[in-house]
Amino acid sequence: MKKILLLVCFVSLIAAVSAQTEPVSREFADDSTYVDTLNRNLIGLNVYPAFGILGGGRLPSTKIFLQYKHYYDHMNLRASLNYISFYKDNDNIDIMSITTDTLVTDDETIVADSMMFRKFYYDVYTYDFRLGLEAAFPNKGYRFYLGGGLIGGYHYTGEYYYHYKREFNGYPVENVNIYPLNAETAGFRKTSFFKAGVDFTIGVDINISPNCVISVQYAPELVYYHSVKQDVLDPDNYFTTDLKNGFSFIPDYVDFVVNIRF
Repeated sequence: MKKILLLVCFVSLIAAVSAQTEPVSREFADDSTYVDTLNRNLIGLNVYPAFGILGGGRLPSTKIFLQYKHYYDHMNLRASLNYISFYKDNDNIDIMSITTDTLVTDDETIVADSMMFRKFYYDVYTYDFRLGLEAAFPNKGYRFYLGGGLIGGYHYTGEYYYHYKREFNGYPVENVNIYPLNAETAGFRKTSFFKAGVDFTIGVDINISPNCVISVQYAPELVYYHSVKQDVLDPDNYFTTDLKNGFSFIPDYVDFVVNIRF
Protein backbone atom coordinates (compact mmCIF):
# COMPACT_ATOMS: atom_id res chain seq x y z
CA MET A 1 0.00 0.00 0.00
CA LYS A 2 2.87 2.38 0.75
CA LYS A 3 4.29 1.80 -2.73
CA ILE A 4 0.95 2.57 -4.37
CA LEU A 5 0.44 5.78 -2.36
CA LEU A 6 3.90 7.03 -3.28
CA LEU A 7 3.24 6.21 -6.91
CA VAL A 8 -0.10 8.06 -6.91
CA CYS A 9 1.55 11.13 -5.36
CA PHE A 10 4.29 11.06 -7.98
CA VAL A 11 1.83 10.80 -10.88
CA SER A 12 -0.36 13.56 -9.41
CA LEU A 13 2.65 15.87 -9.28
CA ILE A 14 3.48 15.14 -12.93
CA ALA A 15 -0.13 15.81 -13.94
CA ALA A 16 -0.17 19.13 -12.07
CA VAL A 17 3.06 20.29 -13.71
CA SER A 18 1.82 19.20 -17.12
CA ALA A 19 -1.48 21.04 -16.70
CA GLN A 20 0.31 24.30 -15.90
CA THR A 21 2.94 24.10 -18.63
CA GLU A 22 0.80 23.02 -21.60
CA PRO A 23 -1.79 25.56 -22.84
CA VAL A 24 -5.17 24.26 -23.94
CA SER A 25 -6.29 24.99 -27.47
CA ARG A 26 -9.43 27.15 -27.61
CA GLU A 27 -10.80 24.79 -30.23
CA PHE A 28 -11.06 22.03 -27.60
CA ALA A 29 -11.79 24.08 -24.50
CA ASP A 30 -14.91 21.96 -23.91
CA ASP A 31 -13.82 18.54 -22.60
CA SER A 32 -16.84 16.78 -24.09
CA THR A 33 -15.76 17.66 -27.66
CA TYR A 34 -12.03 17.11 -27.24
CA VAL A 35 -10.26 15.16 -30.00
CA ASP A 36 -6.68 13.92 -29.64
CA THR A 37 -4.80 15.53 -32.55
CA LEU A 38 -1.37 14.08 -31.65
CA ASN A 39 0.19 10.88 -32.98
CA ARG A 40 -1.86 7.83 -32.02
CA ASN A 41 0.78 5.11 -31.78
CA LEU A 42 2.56 4.41 -28.48
CA ILE A 43 5.44 2.15 -27.48
CA GLY A 44 5.75 1.71 -23.73
CA LEU A 45 7.85 -0.05 -21.07
CA ASN A 46 6.50 -1.03 -17.65
CA VAL A 47 8.94 0.37 -15.07
CA TYR A 48 6.88 -0.32 -11.95
CA PRO A 49 9.22 -3.13 -10.72
CA ALA A 50 11.79 -0.40 -10.07
CA PHE A 51 9.48 0.80 -7.29
CA GLY A 52 10.14 -2.44 -5.41
CA ILE A 53 12.81 -0.63 -3.44
CA LEU A 54 10.14 1.63 -1.96
CA GLY A 55 8.96 0.27 1.36
CA GLY A 56 12.10 -1.84 1.76
CA GLY A 57 11.06 -5.13 0.17
CA ARG A 58 10.62 -7.21 -2.95
CA LEU A 59 7.37 -7.35 -4.89
CA PRO A 60 5.49 -10.69 -4.81
CA SER A 61 5.89 -10.82 -8.57
CA THR A 62 7.82 -8.67 -11.02
CA LYS A 63 6.10 -7.96 -14.34
CA ILE A 64 8.11 -6.31 -17.10
CA PHE A 65 6.55 -5.74 -20.50
CA LEU A 66 6.99 -3.95 -23.78
CA GLN A 67 3.65 -2.71 -25.08
CA TYR A 68 2.28 -1.27 -28.30
CA LYS A 69 -0.92 0.78 -28.08
CA HIS A 70 -2.96 2.48 -30.80
CA TYR A 71 -5.51 5.20 -30.03
CA TYR A 72 -8.88 5.34 -31.75
CA ASP A 73 -11.32 8.11 -30.87
CA HIS A 74 -12.93 6.19 -28.02
CA MET A 75 -11.01 2.92 -27.95
CA ASN A 76 -7.47 1.63 -27.39
CA LEU A 77 -5.93 -1.40 -29.07
CA ARG A 78 -3.00 -2.88 -27.13
CA ALA A 79 -0.52 -5.71 -27.61
CA SER A 80 2.36 -6.63 -25.30
CA LEU A 81 5.19 -9.07 -24.64
CA ASN A 82 5.49 -9.84 -20.92
CA TYR A 83 8.00 -11.42 -18.56
CA ILE A 84 6.89 -12.20 -14.99
CA SER A 85 9.25 -13.43 -12.29
CA PHE A 86 7.53 -14.82 -9.18
CA TYR A 87 9.23 -14.38 -5.82
CA LYS A 88 9.45 -17.46 -3.58
CA ASP A 89 11.27 -17.86 -0.27
CA ASN A 90 14.60 -19.63 -0.88
CA ASP A 91 15.63 -19.82 2.79
CA ASN A 92 13.91 -23.13 3.59
CA ILE A 93 16.26 -25.71 5.13
CA ASP A 94 15.65 -29.02 6.87
CA ILE A 95 18.02 -31.34 8.78
CA MET A 96 18.31 -34.75 7.14
CA SER A 97 20.63 -36.51 9.62
CA ILE A 98 23.24 -36.12 12.37
CA THR A 99 26.22 -38.48 12.20
CA THR A 100 29.53 -39.09 13.98
CA ASP A 101 32.63 -38.95 11.78
CA THR A 102 35.98 -40.42 12.79
CA LEU A 103 39.21 -39.18 11.22
CA VAL A 104 42.43 -41.14 12.01
CA THR A 105 45.78 -39.41 11.43
CA ASP A 106 49.40 -40.32 12.34
CA ASP A 107 49.21 -38.37 15.57
CA GLU A 108 45.63 -38.59 16.75
CA THR A 109 42.07 -39.75 16.20
CA ILE A 110 39.47 -36.98 15.73
CA VAL A 111 35.82 -37.64 16.44
CA ALA A 112 33.27 -35.05 15.37
CA ASP A 113 29.52 -34.84 14.93
CA SER A 114 28.19 -33.46 11.65
CA MET A 115 24.81 -32.56 10.19
CA MET A 116 23.46 -33.11 6.69
CA PHE A 117 21.19 -30.29 5.51
CA ARG A 118 18.80 -30.07 2.59
CA LYS A 119 18.25 -26.57 1.23
CA PHE A 120 15.56 -25.60 -1.26
CA TYR A 121 15.65 -23.20 -4.19
CA TYR A 122 12.86 -22.10 -6.56
CA ASP A 123 12.80 -20.51 -10.00
CA VAL A 124 9.31 -19.54 -11.23
CA TYR A 125 8.64 -17.32 -14.26
CA THR A 126 6.31 -16.67 -17.21
CA TYR A 127 6.62 -15.44 -20.78
CA ASP A 128 3.35 -14.43 -22.43
CA PHE A 129 1.73 -12.39 -25.19
CA ARG A 130 -1.37 -10.24 -24.64
CA LEU A 131 -3.87 -8.63 -27.00
CA GLY A 132 -6.67 -6.42 -25.74
CA LEU A 133 -9.22 -3.65 -26.31
CA GLU A 134 -10.12 -0.80 -23.98
CA ALA A 135 -12.95 1.72 -23.92
CA ALA A 136 -11.31 5.17 -23.80
CA PHE A 137 -12.54 8.47 -22.37
CA PRO A 138 -10.24 11.17 -23.81
CA ASN A 139 -9.61 14.55 -22.29
CA LYS A 140 -7.18 17.42 -22.90
CA GLY A 141 -4.37 16.21 -20.66
CA TYR A 142 -5.30 12.62 -19.94
CA ARG A 143 -7.21 9.60 -21.24
CA PHE A 144 -9.06 7.20 -18.93
CA TYR A 145 -9.60 3.64 -20.13
CA LEU A 146 -11.25 0.39 -19.08
CA GLY A 147 -10.94 -2.94 -20.86
CA GLY A 148 -9.58 -6.46 -21.05
CA GLY A 149 -7.46 -8.78 -23.13
CA LEU A 150 -6.48 -12.36 -23.96
CA ILE A 151 -3.31 -14.02 -22.61
CA GLY A 152 -1.30 -16.90 -24.04
CA GLY A 153 2.17 -18.06 -23.10
CA TYR A 154 4.64 -20.29 -21.27
CA HIS A 155 5.00 -20.79 -17.50
CA TYR A 156 7.90 -22.55 -15.78
CA THR A 157 8.22 -23.83 -12.21
CA GLY A 158 11.65 -25.08 -11.16
CA GLU A 159 12.06 -26.68 -7.71
CA TYR A 160 15.53 -27.73 -6.57
CA TYR A 161 17.19 -29.04 -3.43
CA TYR A 162 20.84 -29.24 -2.40
CA HIS A 163 22.74 -31.23 0.25
CA TYR A 164 25.19 -29.63 2.67
CA LYS A 165 27.32 -31.04 5.45
CA ARG A 166 28.59 -29.03 8.40
CA GLU A 167 29.86 -29.51 11.93
CA PHE A 168 27.26 -30.10 14.65
CA ASN A 169 27.92 -28.27 17.93
CA GLY A 170 24.66 -29.05 19.66
CA TYR A 171 21.23 -27.46 19.86
CA PRO A 172 19.93 -24.92 19.08
CA VAL A 173 21.11 -25.02 15.47
CA GLU A 174 21.67 -21.46 14.26
CA ASN A 175 23.07 -19.55 11.26
CA VAL A 176 22.60 -22.24 8.62
CA ASN A 177 21.29 -20.04 5.82
CA ILE A 178 23.61 -21.30 3.08
CA TYR A 179 23.25 -20.11 -0.48
CA PRO A 180 23.43 -23.02 -2.96
CA LEU A 181 25.85 -21.57 -5.50
CA ASN A 182 28.77 -23.76 -4.41
CA ALA A 183 26.92 -27.08 -4.33
CA GLU A 184 25.67 -29.53 -6.91
CA THR A 185 21.95 -30.10 -7.30
CA ALA A 186 20.86 -33.20 -5.42
CA GLY A 187 17.32 -33.24 -6.79
CA PHE A 188 14.89 -31.22 -8.86
CA ARG A 189 11.47 -31.05 -10.48
CA LYS A 190 11.12 -28.90 -13.59
CA THR A 191 7.56 -28.37 -14.80
CA SER A 192 6.50 -26.51 -17.95
CA PHE A 193 2.96 -25.20 -18.37
CA PHE A 194 0.89 -23.70 -21.14
CA LYS A 195 -0.66 -20.49 -19.82
CA ALA A 196 -3.98 -19.08 -21.08
CA GLY A 197 -6.36 -16.54 -19.63
CA VAL A 198 -7.58 -12.96 -19.52
CA ASP A 199 -6.49 -9.72 -17.92
CA PHE A 200 -8.47 -6.61 -17.00
CA THR A 201 -7.18 -3.04 -17.14
CA ILE A 202 -8.36 0.21 -15.64
CA GLY A 203 -6.07 3.20 -15.82
CA VAL A 204 -5.19 6.59 -17.17
CA ASP A 205 -2.75 7.90 -19.80
CA ILE A 206 -1.28 11.30 -18.88
CA ASN A 207 0.19 13.52 -21.59
CA ILE A 208 3.55 14.79 -20.34
CA SER A 209 4.62 16.23 -23.70
CA PRO A 210 3.62 15.72 -27.35
CA ASN A 211 5.98 12.73 -27.49
CA CYS A 212 5.72 11.31 -23.96
CA VAL A 213 2.79 9.65 -22.15
CA ILE A 214 2.82 8.18 -18.64
CA SER A 215 0.31 5.38 -17.95
CA VAL A 216 -0.80 4.16 -14.52
CA GLN A 217 -3.07 1.12 -14.47
CA TYR A 218 -4.41 -1.66 -12.30
CA ALA A 219 -4.27 -4.97 -14.21
CA PRO A 220 -5.41 -8.15 -12.41
CA GLU A 221 -5.42 -11.41 -14.36
CA LEU A 222 -7.21 -14.77 -14.33
CA VAL A 223 -5.20 -17.57 -15.97
CA TYR A 224 -5.20 -21.34 -16.37
CA TYR A 225 -2.00 -23.40 -16.20
CA HIS A 226 -1.87 -26.73 -18.05
CA SER A 227 1.16 -28.97 -17.54
CA VAL A 228 2.86 -30.04 -20.78
CA LYS A 229 6.23 -31.41 -19.60
CA GLN A 230 7.90 -32.48 -16.37
CA ASP A 231 11.48 -33.59 -15.60
CA VAL A 232 12.22 -35.09 -12.18
CA LEU A 233 15.37 -36.21 -10.37
CA ASP A 234 14.43 -37.05 -6.79
CA PRO A 235 16.82 -39.32 -4.81
CA ASP A 236 15.26 -38.16 -1.51
CA ASN A 237 11.71 -39.02 -2.69
CA TYR A 238 10.68 -35.50 -1.69
CA PHE A 239 8.33 -34.72 -4.60
CA THR A 240 5.56 -37.17 -3.71
CA THR A 241 2.72 -35.39 -5.57
CA ASP A 242 2.73 -33.76 -9.00
CA LEU A 243 1.92 -30.12 -9.60
CA LYS A 244 -1.68 -29.90 -10.76
CA ASN A 245 -3.33 -27.99 -13.56
CA GLY A 246 -5.57 -25.19 -12.37
CA PHE A 247 -6.74 -21.60 -12.36
CA SER A 248 -4.95 -18.74 -10.65
CA PHE A 249 -6.25 -15.22 -9.99
CA ILE A 250 -3.55 -12.61 -9.38
CA PRO A 251 -5.11 -9.35 -8.11
CA ASP A 252 -2.05 -7.27 -7.22
CA TYR A 253 -0.57 -6.08 -10.53
CA VAL A 254 -0.04 -2.32 -10.77
CA ASP A 255 1.74 -1.05 -13.90
CA PHE A 256 3.58 2.22 -14.38
CA VAL A 257 4.32 2.58 -18.10
CA VAL A 258 6.53 5.15 -19.82
CA ASN A 259 5.38 5.57 -23.46
CA ILE A 260 6.80 7.28 -26.53
CA ARG A 261 4.27 8.55 -29.10
CA PHE A 262 5.03 8.25 -32.80
